[in-house]
Amino acid sequence: MRAFELYRYTNPDGTAKEWAYSDLGHGQAEVRWGSTNALTRSQFKPLPVAVERAREKVRKGYQHLGTVTLNMYGFRPLTERDPVATPRPGPASASRPSNPAVDLRVLLGTEDDGFYF
Repeated sequence: MRAFELYRYTNPDGTAKEWAYSDLGHGQAEVRWGSTNALTRSQFKPLPVAVERAREKVRKGYQHLGTVTLNMYGFRPLTERDPVATPRPGPASASRPSNPAVDLRVLLGTEDDGFYF
């Protein structure tokens, strides 16, 4: 398990992608990227390159979420999942047609008409 600086970009549709880097301590950095909570792609870069890419990511709209722990496969432990909730678009109430209430007496008739419950 290693500590990574985590950045997230949230798309207009509510989906997100993440990018992170870890200082390996000898002038090198491990860079990881992928979908939320699964940074499965990786590469190694000089630390100054990774730090500059982090600045570029922020300029592009990524948010710095802080330091997280990733395992060797790029997954966070379950206890650390999703440190910042990503807003997901919910169903728009205006797009759903509203159904007016139905009066069952009109539909089925009354007791006088021969129907009863």
